[in-house]
Amino acid sequence: MSKQQAALIQALGAHAYVDPEIFKAEQNLVFASTWQYACHVEKLASPGDYLVCEIATESIILIRENDTTINAFYNVCPHRASRLLEAEGCKKRIACPYHAWTFNTRGELISAPNAQNVAGFEISNYRLKACRVEILHGLVFVNLDDDAESLQQLAPEMLSDLEAYAPDLPALTFVHRTEALLECNWKVAIENYAECYHCELIHKELTGGVLDMSSYRIRNFANSQKHLSGSQSGEKRVYAFEDTSATDFVAWWLWPNFSFQSYPGGRMHCWNWTPLAVDRTHLTVDWYFPNTELADWERELIRHHAATTFREDSSVMALVQQGLSSRAYESGPLMIDAEKSQYSEHAVAAIQQLWRDAMGADYE
Repeated sequence: MSKQQAALIQALGAHAYVDPEIFKAEQNLVFASTWQYACHVEKLASPGDYLVCEIATESIILIRENDTTINAFYNVCPHRASRLLEAEGCKKRIACPYHAWTFNTRGELISAPNAQNVAGFEISNYRLKACRVEILHGLVFVNLDDDAESLQQLAPEMLSDLEAYAPDLPALTFVHRTEALLECNWKVAIENYAECYHCELIHKELTGGVLDMSSYRIRNFANSQKHLSGSQSGEKRVYAFEDTSATDFVAWWLWPNFSFQSYPGGRMHCWNWTPLAVDRTHLTVDWYFPNTELADWERELIRHHAATTFREDSSVMALVQQGLSSRAYESGPLMIDAEKSQYSEHAVAAIQQLWRDAMGADYE
């Protein structure tokens, strides 16, 4: 074997993407111990506003207590295990639909029918089980691991850039969601996002009319990755934009399944990949703008993104998942060049190492 061959890094084996037992283990080893994006603070603007979301197969309630505090609780009554809330809304009290145990927005039990007649029962001994919640520059994250490092500790570079590229993010408003049910494992989708080796072949309008691919680079950090590129100028642009001070494309991905992007023109959107099954992933892209009255170029940006890059990736990722199920495929080489150029798959290698570290040797 030559030195060049020996230096090649092999991708994860196909079993990591198609084995239902591995997918089941990931719920605990990956998703229950990492920061999971829940929503923008706009969704929980007033005291009592709540949102129910699913994280690592757990139903979680996010509810605003007051102007400064958002709490997160497991969506289960400590009495007889009933679910408490669904979807979203506003409630100053959380009443169990089964036996009417009632909790405040701090998760404290404040009433239980017939409690005064039950010997030994103390209302103060019962409350909703809380989980970690952090707000990162207007974005709300939840972690089921009580001992997890804070987001500021895990990704300080990302926070700094988020504040620089989207200083008004906490005040932005939701304007549109693009979403898809991807016919692939969540790692196929994340790895596709982490390289542009495929971009010039698959995304001709993105590479020819939005990004300056000669400047596209991805930089790895401990738990995150930064994508940075200049943009096309003049007549090459597929959409015009008004803010000529925001000409870069920048994206930050956070392990394992969240990213935010600022497109040329300074328009912000958040990506979240939710694993549903070993070969199914729900992808949402939420756009946040200064106001809901969109300029023509803003509408065109959203339309163009959905019709080109978003749709193109969805199709090719399904093909990858189909191939991973073939007995002919085991593992291929990652194409990593010394320069870490726009074609390099070094970010895919970093993601796969994060996965190995989280899962342990039993799942290699």
